[in-house]
Amino acid sequence: MALMRVNFYSKVLGKHHHFNLILPEDDSHYEIEKENKLLPSLMILHGLSSDNNSYLRFTSVERYANDYGVAIILPDGDHSFYANMKYGHSYEDHILEVWAYAHKVFPLSLKREDNYLAGHSMGGFGAIKTSFEHPELFSKACYMSAATNLERMINYDWQDFKVAGIIGDVSTTKGTELDITAIIEKGIASNNLPELYIMCGTEDELHSDNLKFVETLRSKGVKLKFEDGPGEHDYAYWDQGIKKALEWMSN
Repeated sequence: MALMRVNFYSKVLGKHHHFNLILPEDDSHYEIEKENKLLPSLMILHGLSSDNNSYLRFTSVERYANDYGVAIILPDGDHSFYANMKYGHSYEDHILEVWAYAHKVFPLSLKREDNYLAGHSMGGFGAIKTSFEHPELFSKACYMSAATNLERMINYDWQDFKVAGIIGDVSTTKGTELDITAIIEKGIASNNLPELYIMCGTEDELHSDNLKFVETLRSKGVKLKFEDGPGEHDYAYWDQGIKKALEWMSN
């Protein structure tokens, strides 16, 4: 198992930036005369209070990656909700850049059926946005404890975070980068959505929002797997969630 922190020049951000990569090793990676085995990969998007080191620190994702033979790409999205910010960086474009860079430089399969996406909280919304707007890249996507009611974020109080940095000084997310209704409709219109696995703990403050989100998708004919049960908005839940997601993605 190789664990790498990749610092590279991001043309999108106009500066050097970084992502983490967990790479299960194959015998072909050691023998120069053999063609590399290309690995399936999962990109995981972190939450508002986290960064791209958090899954390495607070979950057993490295062990799970080895168990299932899946490479893990961990980009950093700051406080962007993985959108192209009105007053900030273009993080939607950046995570796609990281995905492309990792697939060009490392032995990762480009086949859609070998590519997966997941995220929690802010990263859960980012996974929704990315998989619905770019469904051609991913065959399966998992949203854990996702932020699905973005109107809540208009006046959300968090350290050094203002939603106005993403969408400007407006009173609604409608018509902005965070318009989840428009994101859903775009994904459905593509007729190419990945398989979906949605999970949220019953003790999570976002549980009711996730129930409504699931109901909305199902009412529009979107097939999905939904799971709730005991769990809070924390890494104890996401650790088990990402293990379940990898098992589901690998089958």
